[in-house]
Amino acid sequence: MENIRLAMIGAGTHSTNALYPSLNFIEGIDRVAVCDIKEGLAKETAVKYGFSKSYTDYRRMFETENIEGVIICINAKEHPAAIKESLEHGIDVFVEKPAAISPVECKEILELSRETGRFVMVDHQKRRASAYLKMKEIISRKEFGDVVMIESKQHGYPYTSLFNCLIELQIHNIDILRAFGGEVKNVNAFQTKIAANRSAITLVLEFENGVIGTTHIGTEGNRGVYCERLELVGSKGQGVFVENVRKVTHYNENDSYTWEPDWMPHLRNASLMLDGYLGNLIHFFDCISNGKEPTPNIYDEMKALEIIFETCRQLGISTDWDIVIGEK
Repeated sequence: MENIRLAMIGAGTHSTNALYPSLNFIEGIDRVAVCDIKEGLAKETAVKYGFSKSYTDYRRMFETENIEGVIICINAKEHPAAIKESLEHGIDVFVEKPAAISPVECKEILELSRETGRFVMVDHQKRRASAYLKMKEIISRKEFGDVVMIESKQHGYPYTSLFNCLIELQIHNIDILRAFGGEVKNVNAFQTKIAANRSAITLVLEFENGVIGTTHIGTEGNRGVYCERLELVGSKGQGVFVENVRKVTHYNENDSYTWEPDWMPHLRNASLMLDGYLGNLIHFFDCISNGKEPTPNIYDEMKALEIIFETCRQLGISTDWDIVIGEK
């Protein structure tokens, strides 16, 4: 099988910390080109990570190069235009979250994806984090029964606006809830408002399959130790919870055991493998090679944003997005 011809759009802090380094662990890729609006950064990144060429205009890159897959990690408001251009050139897309800043934009991308026969995968890396894969294995066992209840939390920190916090940080929590619970039928949102850009938020969720769930999100509590937790309760007296995307505890009546990955990262919360970035990219290239639809995809992103927009509607939170510019 021939190598997949890959291009990258964006050479900012996140992509060079997580996405470019992950490529060093994946075989079967031809690194064709890097695109960034900053010419010097595009050239520097291309040389550093072994790409043949660099561009400042992705449209010109698409017209010039033969590309099969593209990884997009730029300003979220610019994601839809870059995704659409990629699809129209017959290229499968891997895009950093959020893929767009509204469910309407996601729907437009979804329709174009179906028209062109090309897919859009969204990088919610927690879906392939080691701890959540272990959780998935546990709940798939017959003795666990059906999942009947989900509890989660992801404490946050203040952004320039509540909406920015929800779509840039808390969308991770919404996506992982859908990954384990399925489609959400009803959302009831509550908040303790502290300031214009600060709020503690609780959502009560009813899933279409009958599962019920609660999640505590918002801007309060810190993003460091103890900020994340996900618990699934089964119908046969068992449950499992994951703390901080690392430690898994499986309990059955009075017995329990814990599991943690054998290898822990040298830099706290910065592991490509444990946090799922590498797993997501491997899945992306596998889907290109085998013509499969990836998960999570643009439909999943649309549904996550629908939950966030409904939360904003109920709580009176403005959905005006403040532009975020990377450090580089």
